[in-house]
Amino acid sequence: MSVLYIGYRLTDGGAPHQGMAALHLARCGLDVLFATWSNDPAPSWLDRFPSLRYRAFRKRGLLSAVRFLAGLVWLVVSRRWDTIYVQGAQHTPFLLWLPALKGGRTVVYHTQDYLEPGQHRLYAWCERYFARRADWVISNEINRARFMASNYRLRRMPEVIRTALPAWWEVPRDVGSIRREILERAGVREEEDPCLVMAGGPYADDRMSPQLVEAMAGLPRRFVLVFTGMQDGPGSERCRAHADGCRLDQRVVTYGRVPYARLLEICAACDLGVLLYPNTGVGHFYQCPGRLSEYLRTGLPFVASNFPGLELLTLKHGLGAVADPHDPDRIRAAIQALASLDRRERDARRDRILSLALSAFAYEAGAEPVFERVLRSKK
Repeated sequence: MSVLYIGYRLTDGGAPHQGMAALHLARCGLDVLFATWSNDPAPSWLDRFPSLRYRAFRKRGLLSAVRFLAGLVWLVVSRRWDTIYVQGAQHTPFLLWLPALKGGRTVVYHTQDYLEPGQHRLYAWCERYFARRADWVISNEINRARFMASNYRLRRMPEVIRTALPAWWEVPRDVGSIRREILERAGVREEEDPCLVMAGGPYADDRMSPQLVEAMAGLPRRFVLVFTGMQDGPGSERCRAHADGCRLDQRVVTYGRVPYARLLEICAACDLGVLLYPNTGVGHFYQCPGRLSEYLRTGLPFVASNFPGLELLTLKHGLGAVADPHDPDRIRAAIQALASLDRRERDARRDRILSLALSAFAYEAGAEPVFERVLRSKK
């Protein structure tokens, strides 16, 4: 079976979530051609997927967009593909012609994000047009899928594949040196029973970072907050000014942009994570972020926004605690609740979360039933 996969770039240092469907199908032995508009070279680890070929069209200026469009037309018409798989709204403007030329091919549209009504009007119009004419639509969260089906008036509900890492994805385990580095930077000793709180991204308003820093200010000195993706600039300066104003001293540790494997190492060195978003729209209210899977695969319980989707998932499976993301006092109480267990109980909880991450929450657990339905007629 052959699949033309049109998606976002894959890189050595980036998260793999946007291209995970292509990797999964190639791992299952399907013949996959991955086409992308990017200047980055193919990641070095693609040799693990012998049935996946990678074609990057150079991205530089308006003329390169025309070349990308022409390249996609050629790829579609030059071979009798069984399935054409399109990932992400940003690719739909290049493919508005595809439904008219699909012939007997199965056309799949997959989105990891939901375009809020009234925002990104061009992409939303193109996505609506394409999704209504695709054979199958896939979303990453069931509430987003329901809203998308109603908003775009799709003829049926999108399928759902949660953003997740597969069980076969390599995750570091020996992270003692990174933990020692964080503690040294924070000025906290292991003998103080430290609790390292992973923010899983940069300081930003849409990650409720100001509220999180204020919550940390009311916690004992053994609590340390870790941000990643903190480049030099206004965001970094604002983070440091806020931490200093809250008298957190060294207890806010920041890293710049790090390769994905390093990000997983930092997660694994921490004790709990944070998944907080503002109540500002459908996209934030119904979340299934990559950080969720990254926390699970490294055994971290987490504090999530008390929105229905995240709250149900978190409490149903005992993955952590929930809090009003706009209230620092409630965030603080949730962090304290997760950190209150003794070492034996925390170790048992980490083992249980890891077990779930490798079974019910592994990518293949959600993807395989969907691909069985979506690709069945071509098998």
